[in-house]
Amino acid sequence: MATEEIRRKRRRPRRHRRAGIPKTLPKIFFCGDPHGSFDHINEAALKHKPDAIVILGDMQPPAPLEVVLAGAVSVCPVWWIPGNHDSDTDSIYDNIWRSTLAAHNLHGRVANVAGLRIAGLGGVFRGQVWMPEDAPNYFCPASFIRRVGLGNMWRGGLPRRHRTTIFPSVYQNLMRQSADILVTHEAPSCHRKGFAAIDRLAEALGVRWAFHGHQHEDRTYGRHHGILMMGVGYRGITSLTGEVIVPAQLDPREAAALENAISWAEGHGAAMKAPSSPLESKEESETPPAEKAALHVPLMDPQDAQEVRIAEAAERRNLALAEAARHERRRDRELGEAVAARAPGGRWKRMSLQRKKSQKS
Repeated sequence: MATEEIRRKRRRPRRHRRAGIPKTLPKIFFCGDPHGSFDHINEAALKHKPDAIVILGDMQPPAPLEVVLAGAVSVCPVWWIPGNHDSDTDSIYDNIWRSTLAAHNLHGRVANVAGLRIAGLGGVFRGQVWMPEDAPNYFCPASFIRRVGLGNMWRGGLPRRHRTTIFPSVYQNLMRQSADILVTHEAPSCHRKGFAAIDRLAEALGVRWAFHGHQHEDRTYGRHHGILMMGVGYRGITSLTGEVIVPAQLDPREAAALENAISWAEGHGAAMKAPSSPLESKEESETPPAEKAALHVPLMDPQDAQEVRIAEAAERRNLALAEAARHERRRDRELGEAVAARAPGGRWKRMSLQRKKSQKS
């Protein structure tokens, strides 16, 4: 009996292995900035029946979230992060943070969504508080409130505008956690207006996927720092696998600029020239100017131009995803051959980010 008791005491506690990525990926939809329009989200949810929906900020709902997203909420859980425009007015703020979906705010935390761990960083970097490559002016909301004084407080706390500002304290808290997916409003450095701080956060979390909004552009960056990064455009919807569920719409600013250009061209009697082909014959190139004028085509209708642009963006995204997958498989094969050549019988296996970090420590 004494020997059995000693063995029982010496027995090490069983380690609980962390659940990995499921073999079958859940159907999670990531929605670009809705800016007050939610019909496309409700329709996509009712049609495709996803496991979860994540909105990437700038919602600006005209009514409480559970009202404008009633169709989607009836199908699956809806999660969200705030954008910089979600604190523009008191009514917008209340329709988000005082709705029944307020508990599904992913900002500054990691939550289990459809079996995957999703980390969220909403809002934007603002120079008054912190720009990532510079020293912060304020580390946390409490330090900001102490400096600005009671007269600048809103509802007993931060000014409303800075309710959607990224503070270093929130960022550093996320850096100590782990996740499978990172969703942000700000873009990573692979976007021309992005931040390397988002890259560092994604690497520290050990994520496989990262999605962002804010820039109103559908972007597929491929593998960036070993992470598949995607940008979801204005009122667009993309799945976890990169499939375009709802193509992004033309940015209102770009649409206004296009309309102004068309109006100016029509007012000045200008016309767009048909693009010349590199195989154009010598006879065609020597066509007199009077006859060339007949080859001019009228300006494309703005709606048609938008549809063409959306189709081209979706095609570029799918091609980029396919190329990234081919490149990764080719690289794995080449590394395997190199290992086998140096050590017969050897085998190369991809090392996970978590294992890399444990070896460094």
